[in-house]
Amino acid sequence: MASSVGNVADSTGLAELAHREYQSGDFEAAERHCMQLWRQEPDNTGVLLLLSSIHFQCRRLDRSAHFSTLAIKQNPMLAEAYSNLGNVYKERGQLQEAIDHYRHALRLKPDFIDGYINLAAALVAAGDMEGAVQAYVSALQYNPDLYCVRSDLGNLLKALGRLEEAKVCLNMSALARLHNDFCFKIIAVDHNPLSDT
Repeated sequence: MASSVGNVADSTGLAELAHREYQSGDFEAAERHCMQLWRQEPDNTGVLLLLSSIHFQCRRLDRSAHFSTLAIKQNPMLAEAYSNLGNVYKERGQLQEAIDHYRHALRLKPDFIDGYINLAAALVAAGDMEGAVQAYVSALQYNPDLYCVRSDLGNLLKALGRLEEAKVCLNMSALARLHNDFCFKIIAVDHNPLSDT
């Protein structure tokens, strides 16, 4: 019993370490730790998703697709795996396949904001600007505070000649960003042991 608890703790720590390494750009170490964890837990779809993302960042598209496909086999309802596979197709220039995978991911998980963002980018690349507008709008319905998405939407509306909508969107993006920056400054002052407050 104690060893199984220890293995769970070790697995959790290893997964957290691999994720931190991925976030910091140390893809080699992240991959090494993911592979170690995958050998211990071959059913762990989180590890498969992270391996897919690592290989995508390293431009190893075949390996990225392989790990996404393994994750889908483990859990056919895993929206993130379809989105990762869509990223591979988009990178290869297979836009319709990418769009199909992003849409499938969104059917599985309608509040999947990254899915909408990925779909919008693929639709822009495919020349479907109105579809991209709708994808950005959908993302903002789930989280209206995403100033980067709002900015992308504003720029797209501007390119489409919808200047009044673009102006409103870009102004809202700027305000959201200022608010976000202000909040971070307050947090920094509150947690700075050297501040006068």
